[in-house]
Amino acid sequence: MNPPKKTIRIGILVYPGCLLSGTVVPRDVFSIANTLLGLRPAAQQLSLETLWLSAREQSAASINGLSFATQPLVGQHLDALMLPGIDHQSAYDITGRLALLQAEQAALRDYLSGDRLLIASCSATCLLANIGVLDGKRATTSWWLAGYFRQQYPQVMLEAEELIVQDGHLVSSGGLTSYIDLALWLVAHFCGESLRQLCAKMLVVDANRNSQAPYIASAMIQNQGHAIVERARRWLNKRLDQPWAMAELAGHCHTSQRTLLRRFQETLHLSPAQYVQQLRIERAKALLETTRLSLEELAGRCGYQDVSSLSKVFKQWTQVTPREYRQRFGLRS
Repeated sequence: MNPPKKTIRIGILVYPGCLLSGTVVPRDVFSIANTLLGLRPAAQQLSLETLWLSAREQSAASINGLSFATQPLVGQHLDALMLPGIDHQSAYDITGRLALLQAEQAALRDYLSGDRLLIASCSATCLLANIGVLDGKRATTSWWLAGYFRQQYPQVMLEAEELIVQDGHLVSSGGLTSYIDLALWLVAHFCGESLRQLCAKMLVVDANRNSQAPYIASAMIQNQGHAIVERARRWLNKRLDQPWAMAELAGHCHTSQRTLLRRFQETLHLSPAQYVQQLRIERAKALLETTRLSLEELAGRCGYQDVSSLSKVFKQWTQVTPREYRQRFGLRS
């Protein structure tokens, strides 16, 4: 007699003003994963069950003409809960919409008492930040909301260029199509990396992207911060492979080093040096994933004098060496 399949229960919270893609796209990804899981030997079989849930009393929800048969979130035995993004035209819309989501915020506080995975996509990270659970924690959101988010939630360690950020049982993601990346992240978390890679191939998506940096258009970032910081960022972004000095940067920005440091901390919660390290590591990760450059060549392109310097900083930021990181993608160093 074959053992019963283990069922992983993943809830998707449907709420007024949520983005429709965040309610249906993950469900499609999990459906494909279930098809592939069905090909495994019986002793290894899992099943991903997806539920549309509501923090409100009604048994059905309608969002922009699309109806959902929902179940109550309260009392559900879930392995993970996903939050679709908040539909908005500008950052200022989010503040108003959050004020209308008191039932959802109360339900999320109750859900979090169980230390289960809570997955916020895109602007839904604001929903978590608004109830204070991200204070002192790492998170990301849609890149164009970075300035607004930092102003509203200065206690959150925002990593706006990251695509997916996990801090304990809280997981957040970047812009709209990262719903797919989040769903694939959950597939890997519960069913293994090999299934994630296979699902990505079935979906015809890049399984290895991990940064929003290639998509960022600085001019569109809302409330990005002080003009001095923007001038400094543009200058630094063009010189990631070059040495630089604070005095040189301050001179370019027509300000003192002390003022420049203060502006960076106020706007990005990073020093200029930390900001550059972050971007250099993101460049290194992208090159490790997509090229066969030697580590010596890669170090030079990322502004490091030698492989040893690159490896030391890379491991501080990612917990693995460049060689170990590249091995994840089946490429030789």
